[in-house]
Amino acid sequence: NTFGYVVEMDAYDGSQAVRKRTGLGRFAHESVSFAKPMAGQPIVAYMGDDSRGEYMYKFVSAAKWDAADANASNRLAVGDKYLDKGALFVASFKADGTGQWIELSMNNPIVVANPDFEFKSDADIAIFTRLAADAVNATKMDRPEWGGVNPRTGDFYMTLTNNSNRTVDGDMGVDAANPRYYSDMKGSKENKGNVHGHIVRVAQGNPWDTAFKWDIYLFASEADADKARVNLSNLTDENDLSSPDGLVFSEATGLCWIQTDDGAYTDKTNCMLLAAIPGTVGDGSKKTLSYKRADGSEKRVDTYVGKAQTPSTLKRFLVGPVDCEITGLCETPDGKALFINIQHPGEGTKMADVGNPAKYTSQWPANAGYGVGNRPRSATIVITKVDGGQIGS
Repeated sequence: NTFGYVVEMDAYDGSQAVRKRTGLGRFAHESVSFAKPMAGQPIVAYMGDDSRGEYMYKFVSAAKWDAADANASNRLAVGDKYLDKGALFVASFKADGTGQWIELSMNNPIVVANPDFEFKSDADIAIFTRLAADAVNATKMDRPEWGGVNPRTGDFYMTLTNNSNRTVDGDMGVDAANPRYYSDMKGSKENKGNVHGHIVRVAQGNPWDTAFKWDIYLFASEADADKARVNLSNLTDENDLSSPDGLVFSEATGLCWIQTDDGAYTDKTNCMLLAAIPGTVGDGSKKTLSYKRADGSEKRVDTYVGKAQTPSTLKRFLVGPVDCEITGLCETPDGKALFINIQHPGEGTKMADVGNPAKYTSQWPANAGYGVGNRPRSATIVITKVDGGQIGS
């Protein structure tokens, strides 16, 4: 509770104590994804703060990458070298499809002169990172969760799961990078804000550059939603989704795997895994969304949308059991096996019903022919092709 740091462990040596990487900032870290290392250049790590109206971050190491460190005997010492000293940046998205990574350090006079909180050192910034991001007026995002770097292009993708606090105006009013405010019904319950979430992507000349271009790769939506205001990615019954959360690129195939942790669309389907063929930043077009304010005036928001999706570029691959989250993905180096986590199936079961298996919302994996007893359990599954080929081929 209230910690919010990234820690590093050596998975091959249980005798080593974990290291707290305070240089990566203190906030609700959901993931850390690294740009491809280049010899003689800094290591770059991208991060998201999984809370409504929080920020996207980047860390650029002070040390320059030495390829020999990939085979170091003391693996945590490599982390010490590259992750303890460097510069932390927060993302600011501009309305013209460009953006800026703003440095959060005592070298930034805006941070130093902040009237709301006195930062006395870079250590203060590492501890009160959200306040430093507030001070430079970074872009408040819709719950940044998982990030991934396209191994083919170097573009950085981040899932923005949803935001029930997104409004037309105010502190969390719609903007170019978070442009949707709408109503969505789940049965008889009305949800408002950015109910289904989206995925933003960033392109830079080099990962350590501060300037970038951006667009929204994918707007999550139900297929039958308004295509002018909500279903901006032209999703169909074959690929509609809600609340993108996990996102992993395959090194073997270049496919982008998207996982959901959904509470808005679960009246019609369960959380899922989708396979996507990624494009490039700028492959779509600009769209304008119009909203009516409380006073009757109009607010127009321009945004940049990636190329419209089709079932050949985005397709549902796997649907999980009831009341689960699909999360975590890794593959064998040859891309012929995927490992996926099925997390907390049946979590909607009422406490009063835990003694009666007939009332469980799920009995997975027992009802799939696996497991002991009827109690639902989290598990890891492995997926392979019948012909032994690469997944996605």
